[in-house]
Amino acid sequence: MSRETQKPAKQAKYHPRFQWLAIPCIQFAYQFWYGYTVTGRENIPQGGCVVCPNHNQNSDPPLAAAALGNSSRLSVMAKKELFEMPLLWRLFTWLGGFPVDRGKADLAAIKTAMRALKDGKKLLIFPQGTRGTEADGAKEGAAMLAVKTGVPILPMYISEDKKFRRHVRIVIGEPFMPPSGTRDYAPIADDILRRIYALRGEGGK
Repeated sequence: MSRETQKPAKQAKYHPRFQWLAIPCIQFAYQFWYGYTVTGRENIPQGGCVVCPNHNQNSDPPLAAAALGNSSRLSVMAKKELFEMPLLWRLFTWLGGFPVDRGKADLAAIKTAMRALKDGKKLLIFPQGTRGTEADGAKEGAAMLAVKTGVPILPMYISEDKKFRRHVRIVIGEPFMPPSGTRDYAPIADDILRRIYALRGEGGK
C-alpha cells in the first residue's frame, strides 16, 4: 500500500483528567440549557456496573454522564459513526467513549466493554441500542455484559420531550444483579427496560 493511501492509526485514549475537567463543564452547560435535577445518586454502587438509561434524544448521553458526575471513571459505548467525525472522535475517546458497530456482533467492542467493567468503570450503554421509546424494546447487549462480568445493572430514567429551559428529571434507580450463568439474556433485557420506565414517576415534576 502506498504512503498516500495509508490511513494514520488513531492513537487517542481515555484520559481520566480530561473527563474530570469535562464533566463539570457538561453539567454547567446542560443546567443552563435545561435546568435539570438528579434523584438517586446514592444508588450508584462502588466499582464496575452497567449504567442503563433510556434514550430518545441526542442530549441523553451527556445528561447521563452529568448525572453520574466525577465520582466514577466512565466508559461509554457509542455508535461507530460518531468516531468518524474529524477531531470529535478524539474528544469522545478522551472521555472514555469507544465505538460499536451496531450492524454486527462487534467482538472488539464487547472485549473493550468487559475490560472496562473489570477495571471498575461505570459502563454507560443504552439498552435500546438507539433512540427509541419504551415500546421499541431492549437489545440483549447490556444484559449479556452484566452477566458475563458479574457486575450490577444500574437503571436510569431521563425525562423525555426535552426542550430549552424545560426542566429535565434524571432518576437513578436501585442497582440489581442479573441471574448468574444464564445465556437467556432476553428476559433480563426486558427487565432492565421495565425498571427504567418504572422510574418515570419518581423525582418530582
